[in-house]
Amino acid sequence: MTKIRSDLVQAVPLIDGQVNVGAGTYTAKGIIHAETDAVITLDFTAPLDYTILAGADRGYIGRFTVLSGTVTFE
Repeated sequence: MTKIRSDLVQAVPLIDGQVNVGAGTYTAKGIIHAETDAVITLDFTAPLDYTILAGADRGYIGRFTVLSGTVTFE
């Protein structure tokens, strides 16, 4: 959440190196936002391929791999 004036707005922070990333492996510390439709692999005990549609946010902490599409994460 980001405070704008007196309102709280849910927003993904824009951090250098974590904006509009494509294929590769990254570590999220709280959220993944799909900039375009994307397929990511979540680093669970049994890895899980997960489709996330453009504009969607998912709370996630841990390593993940972008297989297709682009995401922004924190």
